[in-house]
Amino acid sequence: MNKPKNLEIGFEFPRQTFSISSNDQKDKLECCGVQSDLYGDWVDVAMLGLPTLKILMDSGIPIVGAVHLSQRFCQSYPLRLDEVISVYGRVIEIAPHPRGSIISCKFTYENVDGEICVEAQRCGIIPIGPKEPSHGISRPEENLHGFTEISKTILDPYRVAAFSKEAGNLIHSDPEVAKQHGFKAPIAAGLIGIHLYREVIARNMGNPECFDMEVWFRRPMFWDDRLSLVGKKKNDNIFAMHLLGMDGKPASNCLMHPM
Repeated sequence: MNKPKNLEIGFEFPRQTFSISSNDQKDKLECCGVQSDLYGDWVDVAMLGLPTLKILMDSGIPIVGAVHLSQRFCQSYPLRLDEVISVYGRVIEIAPHPRGSIISCKFTYENVDGEICVEAQRCGIIPIGPKEPSHGISRPEENLHGFTEISKTILDPYRVAAFSKEAGNLIHSDPEVAKQHGFKAPIAAGLIGIHLYREVIARNMGNPECFDMEVWFRRPMFWDDRLSLVGKKKNDNIFAMHLLGMDGKPASNCLMHPM
C-alpha cells in the first residue's frame, strides 16, 4: 500500500476544531476505572488522543493494524470541558519499519481564546510504506529497582472495547481481528495507560496544571489483564512510572520531564 498523497516530513494536517463534553470524559474515565469527577471542569489530557486519531484518519492514514509507540503531552494550562478546542499539526519524522513505517507527528492544542495549552508528540507504526528494517526506537530502561506499587487495575473486556469504539480499530474488540495481527486476544488502547498515569499525577502530585509526561508502549495490554502501576520518586516527586502486565514486565513506561 502506498502512502497517502503528500505524506512526507513537513506535511501539515489541516486545523480542526472539536470539544470534549463532560459526558464523553466521564464515559472514557469509567472505562479505565478512574473516578469520573477527578478533574472537575477540566479535560484529562489523555482525552486528546482520539481527536488526534481522527486527524490522522482524515488525512488517509490507516488506523487498523497501526501500533501506537509513544505519546508525549506537555500541558502549560488545562483545557476546559465543552469549550471549542483548535488543533493543528505536522509530520516531523518518517522512518522505516518491517511492518510499514514509523511516523512521528507534533500537534498543538489551543483554547477558545487562541492560547496554546497543550503540545503533543505522537509516534506510531502505520501499515504503509516500504517495509524496510527499522533503525530502532529509543526507549527508557526497564529496570524496576527503586520502584514501588502505587495502584492496581483489572481490565474488563467490555470496557476496553467501549473505550475504543470511535477509533474503528477492531484490534481492541474483535478476537479474530486481534489474532490476524498476531495477538492472542484483543489489546487495550495505549491511551488507557495514559489515563492511568494521569490519575497518578493528579492524586500524588497535587493535580498540577502544568506537566510534561512522555509514555512509551512496550508490550500489549490484553483486554482482561491485571495491571500494576509502579513509580519511583526523586526529591519526594514521582519522576518515573511503569505499568506492569501479568508477567511482571512493563507494558509501558512513563517519564515526567521538568517543565
